[in-house]
Amino acid sequence: MTTTLPLKWPGGKSRVMPDLLPHLPKSDCLIEPFVGGASVFMNTDYRRYVLGDINPHLINFYRVIASDTENFISTARSALFRDGNNEETYYSTRSMFNDPRPAAWALPTWDFTQALRFLYLNRHGYNGMVRYNQQGEFNVPYGRYKAPYFPEREIRLFAEKVRDTRAIFICADFRTTILTHAAEGATIYCDPPYLPASDTANFSSYHTAGFGAEQHRNLVKTLVKAFNEHGVTSVFSGSGTPETRQIYHPFRMHEITVQRSVSAKSRDTANELIGRLKLCEGCNSAGGGMCPDCGPVMGNATYRAMVEIGSLAHDIDYTGVCK
Repeated sequence: MTTTLPLKWPGGKSRVMPDLLPHLPKSDCLIEPFVGGASVFMNTDYRRYVLGDINPHLINFYRVIASDTENFISTARSALFRDGNNEETYYSTRSMFNDPRPAAWALPTWDFTQALRFLYLNRHGYNGMVRYNQQGEFNVPYGRYKAPYFPEREIRLFAEKVRDTRAIFICADFRTTILTHAAEGATIYCDPPYLPASDTANFSSYHTAGFGAEQHRNLVKTLVKAFNEHGVTSVFSGSGTPETRQIYHPFRMHEITVQRSVSAKSRDTANELIGRLKLCEGCNSAGGGMCPDCGPVMGNATYRAMVEIGSLAHDIDYTGVCK
């Protein structure tokens, strides 16, 4: 049985943990550049964690509930959850959440207040979605639930695990998280925004920055670099599409079937991929090294593709741009 979480998170990994766990290597530290709803953090037992995400509201929420747990619980329950299950309060709170310019007297508690609002919007908004428009404004509509759940137990469990593992939170893009913290004895798990199965299936991510094929290719190069320089292996989750398979060809793929639940009227199944970075037994490089044994390891990849993934990965600077 998986541990439940403080936030509702469509696309989270709670349902696939039994499939994912066998592919996560044993190591001292797990690095998650896309922590999202924190399913993997809460359902694994690494000694240390680095939890990163580009969404500042998400990382702020995690930091607040970990550092000021009881105050957060009591304030959230009395301030928003007790009488806030109505459309007027929801849209008023959303408006204040989208206007991060508080009065002078509120400045010392701005982060705490935004964390309260973030949880409230997540639990009262439509299907727990986290979505922003191009101006960076949270734009999920009111969910119209009879009795939104207040995750008191889940917040305490999360905070306890953060303290026990001395988890580090970082608000940054994946390159910064990986290249700053990759070190011997670590494993990287990536659950980036999925490439859509079709044009009509495309969905705006939970941050204003897009994450398309180019970003996925840079992620692969960064993960290869992390292994070749620090020996850090990596695992990723992705959509079961031909484009995903092509971009992540340095990974050994395992296909699973999952149930989708973003729409209350649709519970369709979809194919997803779990991939673990391939390692060359000849040169011990990831993603294609410079020895004859890399050919079989890389499957049908061309020599040029191997060079692009392998040798060029060494030339990526800390912004993820090839020199």
